[in-house]
Amino acid sequence: MIRTDIASLELPAMQDWTGVLRRINQILFALLPLLLLFWRGGADAAASIIGISFLAVAISRRQWGLATHPMLAVLLAIWVLLNVLVSPLAVDPAASFTRSVAWLRFALLFAATVTWLIQSRRDLGLIVAVWGATIGFCIIDGLVQLVRGTSLTGHPMYNVFRLTGPLDRPNIGMFVVRIGFPLLAAAPLLLEGTRSRGAMASAAILGAIGFAFILLTGERSAALVALIAVLTSIAGSVLVFPRYRLYGVSALILLVACIGGVVASSPRILDRIKEFARVIEQFSKSHYAELFTIGLDVWRSYPVFGAGMKNFESACWAIAGHYVSDGCPTHPHNVYIEWLAETGAIGLLFYLVFLGLLLLAAWPLLRGTTMTRITGLLVAGALLVLLFPLIASQSMFSNWPALVFWSGLSMTMAIARLALKEAA
Repeated sequence: MIRTDIASLELPAMQDWTGVLRRINQILFALLPLLLLFWRGGADAAASIIGISFLAVAISRRQWGLATHPMLAVLLAIWVLLNVLVSPLAVDPAASFTRSVAWLRFALLFAATVTWLIQSRRDLGLIVAVWGATIGFCIIDGLVQLVRGTSLTGHPMYNVFRLTGPLDRPNIGMFVVRIGFPLLAAAPLLLEGTRSRGAMASAAILGAIGFAFILLTGERSAALVALIAVLTSIAGSVLVFPRYRLYGVSALILLVACIGGVVASSPRILDRIKEFARVIEQFSKSHYAELFTIGLDVWRSYPVFGAGMKNFESACWAIAGHYVSDGCPTHPHNVYIEWLAETGAIGLLFYLVFLGLLLLAAWPLLRGTTMTRITGLLVAGALLVLLFPLIASQSMFSNWPALVFWSGLSMTMAIARLALKEAA
């Protein structure tokens, strides 16, 4: 039987130098989304510090058992695979090693957050407060940009029809959905015991505002995964809580009203929806289909261990450069195809095993107390936002989007672990 429980997967906090170090790293993790907005080098440094600190504490305490949990063991196995087999056999080994060696910081960030940084509701509340303020600022900055054409931070709209908020590229929608949905998953834990309908209504309204903003950014992938995640959570609530299906229906009405209001008030978004429909209708002729096909062509040329990390573009020119209509990109714009193309079938297999262990670890949330089951539904929504395969996406291995992904995933699984720990 594979061990999938995570409730006891914890590096205990102590009142010594490790406790001070833990508090410092909690602050760094709380500030990580803000750093990703304004200081990407600082965000990378913060993630590295968190990982190194966790490693130092785990070694000093001789907590070797953490590395034997299948979820963390698979992450370490992926890192070994990337450096022992993928990079040495890459098209350009030097380029691949620049990413494969540093990939360890994502695994350590995940392990540190899940087992060490978030061990109580107080820990969670601190991080939620800072992350929530960061998301709130993004929304305000983006809405000002929508009205004035330029954000408070001085950024113009991208190509006149996509919002960027405080970023210099049109990725703020995916940033908000991947950082924001874990905040929704934290709500049941933080609101339990308040018995305040006002607090719960406020959380629902803030979620609706966030969803409306994601639609207004004009990012189709972000809007699609947000919609799928919300619908899944609503449908799940009706199934898990039949007595409260009225709340599910109310949430669905709020969702429809939100979408209708955005579409009715924004011809720009209506045009994006129509454009998206045309892409789906003629997908085989679209630029996305070409990118995905190139990715699969690269994988077929390097089927077992891939072309190597940071080698997609050079492999693309060698294999498919004669028929690419818009030049070879740096990645195939789909996470799973990127794993295939750059790390081969073996790399994707290990990654899928890790994802499977995540789902098995979170599954018990759908049993037990009301709070646990509500948390489980929202965790499922967050995992859909992070893991949904059928979308065009940024690179999984490039620093900025990878840190957004791993921050959201780490937060989501830390919430899952805390909920299961309290329910045990």
